[in-house]
Amino acid sequence: MDCVFCGRYAPSKLLSVCVDCAKSEKALELIDKIHSKPDVQVKYCKLCANECKGFALCGKPLYGNLTYYEDPLPTNCCNSWFCKGSKLSGTNLAVFYYGCNFDCVFCQNWTHKNVNKNFVSLEELLEAVKNRRVRCICHFGGSPEPQLPFALKFSRKVLEFREDIMICWEWNGAGSSALALKAAELSFKSNGTVKFDLKAHSKPLHLLLTGRDNERVRRNFELIGSRFPEVISATTLLVPYYIDEEEIESIAAFIASVDESIPYSLLVFHPDYRLRDLPVTPKEQVFRCYKAAKKHLKNVNIGNLHLLLS
Repeated sequence: MDCVFCGRYAPSKLLSVCVDCAKSEKALELIDKIHSKPDVQVKYCKLCANECKGFALCGKPLYGNLTYYEDPLPTNCCNSWFCKGSKLSGTNLAVFYYGCNFDCVFCQNWTHKNVNKNFVSLEELLEAVKNRRVRCICHFGGSPEPQLPFALKFSRKVLEFREDIMICWEWNGAGSSALALKAAELSFKSNGTVKFDLKAHSKPLHLLLTGRDNERVRRNFELIGSRFPEVISATTLLVPYYIDEEEIESIAAFIASVDESIPYSLLVFHPDYRLRDLPVTPKEQVFRCYKAAKKHLKNVNIGNLHLLLS
């Protein structure tokens, strides 16, 4: 595939641009062609950086639109390589929220887009954590941002009768700053974690891959990092060729500007959703990115290593 702008090699037919053009202002011309148009009518919403008026990508913020299940500890959580919860015995209550404020072309949980009416009551969720085998709660999805008011209420109620449970969040980080801080405070009080998925450093590349910019993500990361540095961590999916060592070094430098000891995990990519025309991240790219991250950060991990061995 040739790049639509310069004619050089484009690794992905869907993205149709070379790595250099993907990081340039030229890439902005492709955003509307790649990413879906909002088609669900809502009132003015301020739950995330999108601040939708009239229409929303994630649909109405239907509180309790989720599914949940228990995972034995330690789980396959992205933070398991350092999280205190991985040393506990018992289970993690994984709360998966349907809907997302991003439109990532590589979404690993894209099937959530096909389910939007699985309502769970607050009382049902609270009943699930009364069992003492549940030692931590992970809010993820999709992404919890569109349903943060519900997630916060649930988490607060839990901590009223369970002081021994950890509250954790895995999100894209582009939610309401005020609500994100409240979520981080709950993690701080319960010894939990807040994991940001930092998709890319370059704004054009971030827009190309997710349909959204990363300004609010960066702001919330800095905000939580300054208030509750004990809870914050980050991951980046190593999209083959596009998320290269240059991108990773820029992300790592940004993380280090907050705190160089923040845990950072580089996740090996596997083809999924709309980006199935790319391979598993090449080993050479993985280790170049690892070295780039280590220039700035003390705690760097490689996740999904099994994909390199398969």
